[in-house]
Amino acid sequence: MGDAGGRRASTSVHSHGLPPLLRSIPVIAALAACGGDSGTEPPGEPPRAPAAIVVVSGGGQEGMAGSPLAEPVVVRVDDAGGSPFAGVTVTFSAAAGHGSADPATAATDAAGLARTTWTLGDAAGAQTLTASVAGGVSTDIRAAAGELPSPPDSAVYSVVFNATWSAATHPTDYPGGAHFSPLIGAVHDDGVRFWASGETATPGIESMAETGGTSTLRSEIRAHLPAAVLSVISGPGLGTSPASATVSRVVVRGDYPLVTLVTMIAPSPDWFVGVSALSLMDDLGLWVDELQVTLYPYDSGTDDGTTCTSANADSSPRQPIRSLRGMTPFSDAPIGTFTFTRVGG
Repeated sequence: MGDAGGRRASTSVHSHGLPPLLRSIPVIAALAACGGDSGTEPPGEPPRAPAAIVVVSGGGQEGMAGSPLAEPVVVRVDDAGGSPFAGVTVTFSAAAGHGSADPATAATDAAGLARTTWTLGDAAGAQTLTASVAGGVSTDIRAAAGELPSPPDSAVYSVVFNATWSAATHPTDYPGGAHFSPLIGAVHDDGVRFWASGETATPGIESMAETGGTSTLRSEIRAHLPAAVLSVISGPGLGTSPASATVSRVVVRGDYPLVTLVTMIAPSPDWFVGVSALSLMDDLGLWVDELQVTLYPYDSGTDDGTTCTSANADSSPRQPIRSLRGMTPFSDAPIGTFTFTRVGG
């Protein structure tokens, strides 16, 4: 199904009171890829690989400058399907002046877990430890040396969607007229979720992923105003790719710190990119200064098409939303990024 208008855990990057930290992280990033899910794996499924690092425990601690934290930092490495990944080496590295980790590297166990002890740096304030694996997958863990000042009740962000999908990055069956539909999403709390990998798409996500339409999803979001949703996010689409688009003002609050934002990749049967319930507040309760999310394709599971220009073929029954990273017609390269930059509050 083509799109006439064109149109994706939680890992956070914070730099409160510090030079902005910019990390590329795979969140629930989705690209409603050109084609639906027929219930069988398409050809070209890639070898299993680490896709995300989740902080299990040890984040958000408060300790004394220059001293080890009371609890170890424990992270879990997952594959693209959300299953724990054993036997992968995790590297723990502190930002400059933010102390050290012992051990600095650790292999994940059968449950996908790796742990380390973090000794904070000598300076008071928020500090950052990064856990990473080969392939560019990483996440940041935050801790406080001493007491931190209370953050503002709200913050204002700009969001830049930088689409990199091209014949160079995804040479297999790259379509003519590639574009993205208008951005649509919400600022909300943890009482509602509009899509997630492994779950069945709502009618609003189906419409967005198959046609680029935003009205049904907008209605689903507005149904949760004001109890669980603070506002609807609307932004431009992209008439071509590569290209970029900006949402200049997104206001979040301490009681509504989460952002969901999606856009269809077009033409396609039912593929999209976006983020789901992404927190712009770190585990210390501080607003992130800058956060970049790397976007990979997702299939909404509502259409059985297998190419970007497949005819409409509704999936029956519907399949769960799933990642298409590295699966034909996509390569392992990203589709683009969302960059959230704090501009006020």
